[in-house]
Amino acid sequence: MPAHAWHRLFGAASDGGAHSRGGFGAYGRLATWRSVAALTGAPPGATVREVAALAEDCTWVSFGPDSEWFNGDGWDLGFAVLSPDGRRLAVLAATDAD
Repeated sequence: MPAHAWHRLFGAASDGGAHSRGGFGAYGRLATWRSVAALTGAPPGATVREVAALAEDCTWVSFGPDSEWFNGDGWDLGFAVLSPDGRRLAVLAATDAD
């Protein structure tokens, strides 16, 4: 998995946004791994090692849509993840805009 995606997801999960406190270290990591597992289509109960291996095999693209709700600040993020076989596309977009 690209390091950029991990850092952005972990930052959002652990630090929160402009209007929240986040989940801090351990809970932020848990939320990040859950997001990565969902984006990659990992099976329920997959280990961290299995999720990481699957994430490395996927194609990751970050994006920032041009819209009023997506301001492009530190708390806005968007990722599209294509499965290794090219048959599954998952998208996560989040903002902390008012």
